[in-house]
Amino acid sequence: MEEAVYLCTWSQSPAGYLLWQKTRSALRAEGVTFAEAQEKLIAAIQDSGGAIRAVLEFDPPPPESALELAYSDPELYLITGDDSFETDTLRSRPSESPTEQRERLAELDAFFQAPVCRKCKYPSKPRSDRPLPLKNGPGRYDGAIGFIGHEGGAMIQLWSEAFLALLTPDERRGLVLRPVVRKGRARKFFELTGPAGPPLVAVAGLKHNGWRCAHCGHRTWGYWLDGLAAHSFIARSDLPTELPGIFTVGQPPEVQLVATAARWKTLVGRPGTRGLVSRPLGIAPDNAVIRIPDLPTYEERLRPQIP
Repeated sequence: MEEAVYLCTWSQSPAGYLLWQKTRSALRAEGVTFAEAQEKLIAAIQDSGGAIRAVLEFDPPPPESALELAYSDPELYLITGDDSFETDTLRSRPSESPTEQRERLAELDAFFQAPVCRKCKYPSKPRSDRPLPLKNGPGRYDGAIGFIGHEGGAMIQLWSEAFLALLTPDERRGLVLRPVVRKGRARKFFELTGPAGPPLVAVAGLKHNGWRCAHCGHRTWGYWLDGLAAHSFIARSDLPTELPGIFTVGQPPEVQLVATAARWKTLVGRPGTRGLVSRPLGIAPDNAVIRIPDLPTYEERLRPQIP
């Protein structure tokens, strides 16, 4: 088994942290820091015959650093499935002719309300009515992420019928879902296509990584900082006054599912959440919000830096 998600929990004492797997409490590890104990638990899972790349999901969530506490009011989590899928669409080939490339990109265009950028392959408009045809996956998990086509572009989220059954009627009505096309008697999955939610923002004072397309203007960025588990941020002022337990962030077609800490606690570990993982969504105070960050072009980002 190459990769798997393990539901774990933890406790803290004056000596440090104790972490263990919920379904196998004997599988545990200790460390002075949470990160040290987590590394040891991953190694213990591997040594016991578990996944080579173990993904740990914790209930309750891991303790927050001082940096994280500054960006976690309210406490929100991006929820994804640790699985992938592949669409039944044309693939690029090294020997692809200009005609074959035009046909492939025309097929990709049909999945969106406007043609994708010919440079970065990102769409500028939401999904069209064309259903998503799956070639492979998702497998044993209740959620998956992937792309239409095989050159990146907008990230698409899929959710199992079992997971969606855990949501309240109001929560399901608040999501725009579309069944995907699968052959045989495979489990039913639905594509999350909307609605639009609070947009992602950059944060003043935090170093981000990303790029922009010089052709269409598309921007993508994120944060990978020590002591900060959040990779993405939204503005606190963009949140509704009454916060739902489940909602979306981002603009179609690239929308992501979010749960409040309280709502995720009621879901994690239940049948229908197998292989689902959470990551903190950063909340930027209004005085630190940057709506359009300054980003290098993709080509500039790859250019070697001269000392």
